[in-house]
Amino acid sequence: MKRPFLLLLALSSTALSASVPFRAWSDARSLASEASFEAKLPNFALCGSSDFDRSKAPRNLLTGYDNLTKVVSGLPGDSPVRAELELTLAQMRMNLAKVAPGTPRAMPTSLTEALKNAQAWLENNEAKGWQAFTASLDAKTPKSASQAALAAAMLGKPNAALAALLVAHRLEPQNPQTLTNLGGVLQTLGLSGEALVVLDAAAKLTKNDAGAFGWSSTATLNANRGLALADLHRWNEAEGALSSALKGEPMLAEARLGLARVLTCQGKTAQAAKFARAGRRRTPPAQAANATSPSVADATLPTNEISGATSGNNANASAHLPASFTFDLSRGQDFNLPNLKLPQTLKDAVVLLDKYQKLRDDLHARWEAIRKRREDIEAQLRHRPQASPLVEARRAALWQARLHVSSEPTVSRLYEAQRKSGLEVAKVDGDFSHCSSGCIAPEFIKKARTPEELYALCNAAMSTQNDKWRSAMHAHAQNLGTYLKAAYKLETALAANYSDSLLHEQTSLDAEFLVVSEFMGYVTDAWHWAHDVKAFACYEGPTTDTSDPIAGQLVTPRADPCKAVYDGMSLSFSVSVVGFSISCDAMSVSAATPGWIGAFGSFSQSFGNKEYTVTVGIQEGVSVGVGNVSAGATSQQGAYVSWGASGITDAGVSITTGASVGATRGSIGGSKDVITDVTGALSGKWSFIASPGGVK
Repeated sequence: MKRPFLLLLALSSTALSASVPFRAWSDARSLASEASFEAKLPNFALCGSSDFDRSKAPRNLLTGYDNLTKVVSGLPGDSPVRAELELTLAQMRMNLAKVAPGTPRAMPTSLTEALKNAQAWLENNEAKGWQAFTASLDAKTPKSASQAALAAAMLGKPNAALAALLVAHRLEPQNPQTLTNLGGVLQTLGLSGEALVVLDAAAKLTKNDAGAFGWSSTATLNANRGLALADLHRWNEAEGALSSALKGEPMLAEARLGLARVLTCQGKTAQAAKFARAGRRRTPPAQAANATSPSVADATLPTNEISGATSGNNANASAHLPASFTFDLSRGQDFNLPNLKLPQTLKDAVVLLDKYQKLRDDLHARWEAIRKRREDIEAQLRHRPQASPLVEARRAALWQARLHVSSEPTVSRLYEAQRKSGLEVAKVDGDFSHCSSGCIAPEFIKKARTPEELYALCNAAMSTQNDKWRSAMHAHAQNLGTYLKAAYKLETALAANYSDSLLHEQTSLDAEFLVVSEFMGYVTDAWHWAHDVKAFACYEGPTTDTSDPIAGQLVTPRADPCKAVYDGMSLSFSVSVVGFSISCDAMSVSAATPGWIGAFGSFSQSFGNKEYTVTVGIQEGVSVGVGNVSAGATSQQGAYVSWGASGITDAGVSITTGASVGATRGSIGGSKDVITDVTGALSGKWSFIASPGGVK
């Protein structure tokens, strides 16, 4: 039974005056260098490989090949094991091509023949599914058939989507969106000749209007067409189509990956590596734009990356985009470093020594409590089942961002400044008596001829050094406080991207651990100097105690964990039997009851390296109230999900909320949750975009 279309938009109202950006999970991926990608291009492109006929291949060889393909697709791209297994796969392909050589399929001479071939494929491979769909209520109208195809594609069943799209076209033959999506599905299923004929027919009907996300319909068509031409080894034509696709819509990562294959097969591996690397993320870097010719769009988007691996092997070095580009940072918490009382005189230093010791002990106890709780959380995380691969990848990206907080653009300069001022404090202290040569203390000890003279020289030298040390400590406190304020805000903002309670607490504790450790180090610097002053015993007069506090409280507020309403980037909807939701570190696509879709077999092992993306639009004119602002939803709003052999490989969302609503990339500020139910909000605009898969 079909459920109604429901859409839940979660919007955050802030004082900022910018719209919420497109947010793609793949943009948070760490990527190896172009050289690393270039080394893997031959196996990715398969330029000269002969296709094999699966229907004629021995079952044991085919099962082994499919199983190994699935294993390889689940391994990290830089895994040495993966590299070895990919060589094994290449050899298995050659063996299969020998025992079951593929027969080149004749190109269909007309759209009618292409559609007939597509139906024959279903009747041969998915007879039960084809019968189940044609007998269902979804096959009665072009709209319901198109929505059924969308549901099937979102569930990772392009074979079921093919059935629905064939019927949708039969009922509405002049709909260019149906033909474009049908061409993408045929390409994914390996029917490249049929795909090309269908897409050429779509081109005669397509107007350059906007599809889901506002992406050009013509660009989407050209992306699918370019990949079909590539599979037919028509490299020059494929390059032209894919370049045109990128010119019309730079966000088409599928076209970038297609160009990586096409350029490799034309011997342009250096250029291909740029596209292979850029294609692993949805948002393109500017430098990948003009790699081949002016016809490829110049995407003026951020290119600054943060280095990950720092090993000497540059080919395996990785880098990721700044956290502000890939995560919402609007909920970071403020932190202020407490003022610490510093000694005006040598006598003050001795008075403060015990108080420094007490404060240091208290901070260490707090530090130890945090450490033990972190160990408890890590033990719990190790013993619980993993989430889906895509969610785990999202959380791994958050982990990388947490590891590199000090390298972030908003923090790195501040980190370096406090590091230098901390070294200056240590130098002033060390110059007095803790250096290997040229220390101040040994010099006046040599000069002193009597105890009285030693006391006078010590008092004068140490008083002068106390002034220098105090000045250095003040400068360091300023730099340390500024750095910790930025770092704590960033770390707590990252914590707010977790809906998982344990991961949220772990990240919040990391933020607290940082400031406790750094403040404890600052107090230790003060204790160390005061200890030296007392040890030299050249201060004036007796010491007296005081009950005045020497520092304010170390307050570490936590950000709330991610909720269903967050960042204006949380979205959930249902279409037919499929439910989709994405928010922060969680994403799911599920079927309530599979219905006729369940009659189709699993297609995951037959993908090979291929992937595809489904985009879903939100209809124009839907009014969403946010505070005192009302913003119209447009076709630029929506979500996408990408499927491959290992399941869902990427997802993203875009919600435009108007001139004074939402948080910009890189913003750090307060926000207020507002939740509004919107019904009937799916636009009917959706796209099926084929992909050759990425270089892993």
